[in-house]
Amino acid sequence: MSAFGRQHTREDQQGHALWAEPTAQASAKRGLEHLDHSMRASSKPAGRTSKITFGGLIYIGVTIFLAIGAVNSQNNLLFWLFGVSIATLIVSGLFSGSALMRVRLEAQAIPDAAAGEALRVHYLVSNHSKFFPLFAGLIAELPGDEHPDARFDPAAILHLGPGQEIKAAGSFVPRTRGRYSLEQIRLSTRFPFGLLEKSLVFQCHRSALVLPYQLEIKPELVRIVQGHGEEVRKHTVSSGSSTEYWGLREYLPGDPKRSIAWKQSARHGQLVVIEHAVSISTKLWIWIAAECFESCDDDPSAPERAIALGASLVTQASRRGIPVGLWVPSRGIRMSPSTGKAGMMRSLRALGALDLSLEGQRESLPGASSTDDVIVLRPGQSSSAAPGAARVLDIDDPSCWLIDPSTLPPALCSVGMGVSGEGDV
Repeated sequence: MSAFGRQHTREDQQGHALWAEPTAQASAKRGLEHLDHSMRASSKPAGRTSKITFGGLIYIGVTIFLAIGAVNSQNNLLFWLFGVSIATLIVSGLFSGSALMRVRLEAQAIPDAAAGEALRVHYLVSNHSKFFPLFAGLIAELPGDEHPDARFDPAAILHLGPGQEIKAAGSFVPRTRGRYSLEQIRLSTRFPFGLLEKSLVFQCHRSALVLPYQLEIKPELVRIVQGHGEEVRKHTVSSGSSTEYWGLREYLPGDPKRSIAWKQSARHGQLVVIEHAVSISTKLWIWIAAECFESCDDDPSAPERAIALGASLVTQASRRGIPVGLWVPSRGIRMSPSTGKAGMMRSLRALGALDLSLEGQRESLPGASSTDDVIVLRPGQSSSAAPGAARVLDIDDPSCWLIDPSTLPPALCSVGMGVSGEGDV
């Protein structure tokens, strides 16, 4: 699954610029092409390395002392031990090197995942040798300097016989959102004695889009009435034209005859008509204000905190079947409310790929109706007022929106916030 490419449409029918995913067929085709290309690119090693381990250095030191003792004392037993030590070094170098010479590695594409979550990185390893097996192999990613805080756990190979092919999986825990590029993979072994480490380096370009953190936010933040699709019917102070019964009133000239309640009219002795509740389409808008990004100099974690909170609100609303829109006009993201997993992933990918280094754009109001719920995310020191009946969440006060403020990841904590998050999420 690569599907990281994304095409953009300029404006929808209301004039709002939207992000649009490519069709499923084109996305799947590009994903297969990317996967096939990455496998072919990593089929043969791009380089080989060999080094002496710390244990090997101690072993060589002991071997030198054996040689000195054997020469000085002319003791046959010391000569025998010295010969065995030299043979062990030779066997260690020849065996591990011969086992790696015909090993080939193929890496699969990395799927999208949220920051702090472990991704499974899968490999396909084959041994083309006719005689030499591979024992105790480790497959490790060689990360670049873009994300030094990411944690990579290598994949292990206990045994790979001649002509065999096995699958192995490691893990990758990103600490920040954004795009990750993985270029090199190292396959190494210290078998049989741990004195020498022989390695093969494979060139394999893969990219992954890491989505924002998913936080345990309070469920009451998303407080829209549940409904079917986008049509949510609820009682209001006025009547409307839905199918839900509201009450009776006196017949007025111009009322449709089909709305007359004939039985109630006979009982009251005058014509009365049935009134229905107002049928409204209630949506949720998540608006990340420009002030969240303007405070980046004073608090570098503020934009990431706002992005993570916005992503968590989008996820919670989507899972409850509520149409949710994402509004970050200062960074060029204007997404109309939608339901389903596809709409949720569009919003999360837009937040994951958001580049804070780009120059901010002009702030604008979302196209929300009077019945829509708008949640504005902004720092607590902001002096601008929220439009209309919008609710404001202070991104600097996690106790307002987190179930347990101590679970805020360290990457999202600011100095003096008083929150000590867990190391791993």
